[in-house]
Amino acid sequence: MKANRAIIHYSLFAALVGLMPAGADAALRVGNHSRSYAEAYQQVNALRNSAATVETPVVTTPSTDTENNLPVRVADENLAQQIASGATNTPVAFNQLEQCSMIYPNGEFAWDNPTLGNGAGGADTCVAVVELRGYQAAPDGSDLVLARATLAAGDTMTCNISEFPEATMNVSAVESFVFPADAAPTMDDVVKQMNQEQKQNAGLKIAAGVLIGGLGGNMTGANDRGNDSLLGTDKGKMQNTVVGALVGGGIAAGSTYAGKVAGDTIMSAGVNAAAGSVVGNMSGTGDSVLRIEDCNIEGRKTSCLWGALITSTTLSGDEVAFYNIDTDETYVCNAQMQNCKSERLVSVYLDAFADTNIDDVDKAEMQNKVRSDSSLQYYMATNSSNISMVSAKDSASTSGVDTSRGIWTKIKSAGRIDRQISAMIEMRDKAFGMSQSDWRDWRRSNSAGIPIYGRSTNGDAYVLPEGTDARIQNFYPLKVDASDGSLIDFGNKARLKSTLIGAGVGGALGGLSGYQGAQLDVQNRWVTAVREYEDSLSKVYCATGNRYLSAYNDTVFIPTMTVTSE
Repeated sequence: MKANRAIIHYSLFAALVGLMPAGADAALRVGNHSRSYAEAYQQVNALRNSAATVETPVVTTPSTDTENNLPVRVADENLAQQIASGATNTPVAFNQLEQCSMIYPNGEFAWDNPTLGNGAGGADTCVAVVELRGYQAAPDGSDLVLARATLAAGDTMTCNISEFPEATMNVSAVESFVFPADAAPTMDDVVKQMNQEQKQNAGLKIAAGVLIGGLGGNMTGANDRGNDSLLGTDKGKMQNTVVGALVGGGIAAGSTYAGKVAGDTIMSAGVNAAAGSVVGNMSGTGDSVLRIEDCNIEGRKTSCLWGALITSTTLSGDEVAFYNIDTDETYVCNAQMQNCKSERLVSVYLDAFADTNIDDVDKAEMQNKVRSDSSLQYYMATNSSNISMVSAKDSASTSGVDTSRGIWTKIKSAGRIDRQISAMIEMRDKAFGMSQSDWRDWRRSNSAGIPIYGRSTNGDAYVLPEGTDARIQNFYPLKVDASDGSLIDFGNKARLKSTLIGAGVGGALGGLSGYQGAQLDVQNRWVTAVREYEDSLSKVYCATGNRYLSAYNDTVFIPTMTVTSE
């Protein structure tokens, strides 16, 4: 059961930029701040050792029913008295309570209603009293109980504050505690953050440099005065504009990005060489490419296509879904095309291409077909808090239509994601990246016998658990678009060809050398961010009584109770 309290989820990379206010409700705070890596690792190791006890006492209620002399507390007082009196027709036998108490002898168990996990809200059963604790976070240095709820034997949950119902939380403690993020920062998070740090006014400076350089011909004669076109209209000015733009843009980029990815490239290659690569990258266009990265499979370094194994459930007949032909967004509405909400869908088939998965449809062809047939077009309309879809034929007479959200078309069938696992397939990349059409051809010729591995955050492979539906039909590759990233993004493979051409004009060798050095800086920064995240996890843990159960964000599992006959 999820907590009802609104949780402000800061960026997973919050440790690099600090926590900032975000909205009126900031009761729960998320971050990766830490005091000492070594201290944190010693703490979590101490919790995981064989003793696995809380050194500083934590106030809990008794796990046994001393009044009725029962092995565990029974929430139903009448039932507790019946069992204690020796009644034989009770729904719970005395030996069941004994077996419940012995699941973890040093834990706290009860016969009560579960409030956590899949069994939350069900009938009374053997439950573990699970506490989310902050390590030495109380004013007196003891472990601070942040939330306290019950999890049924045989059930699982994630050790995360969002799993605990609001009623089970220690409100004053929760509001003053900084929780870890829900996932470790990825390399992409680091790159985006470093780009963001240099993003302020960077685009304006580069654009100004390009514009000033492009209009540099104005300094040599009055005839060009007042011409603010980047390329101009006359052939002589066009040549001067191109040369000036390369020089002016390179100088502006060098001064703006010095010390970062693009700036290191410029500083290493020199103004002229780096300017070529910067301009080429900024103007890079093309189809998206598959995300193929270095990986490690069973100790063997190779390259892998990153993606996800996704299983889904088909949308019900009472739902209608729509697809935005420009942004690829998907919305699901009720049968009256109202109360629409954004959802990520898979296995999408459009009315316009009923027999072909959207991943196999040429996007330009799809857009042309929808735009040429008004019966396939829909617009989004917003009235108060209700979002609905309106046919293009009816939109002229309907208030609230928002044409700025683009054109939508109806989805014939699609699936709602049930489960998603980060995965990868061993694959070699092409010189300028593999396109979606390359993936379709590869998938047809490798539809069977291709091993699919689970993927950790750093690209290491692991064997997927038994029962995972690891079929190629359920594998959805990650892609990189030319429009992804910041104004300058040398890590975008979809811009690789344009970047290399531009770098070749000005001297690609120096540019690539600087780029490699910048990538090392990104790698070092990522390692630091991950350490901070790992350290933050050791500050919170789940336990029952004196039994350590799990670190934050890990899975808590309570074994099934085994009942023996008396």
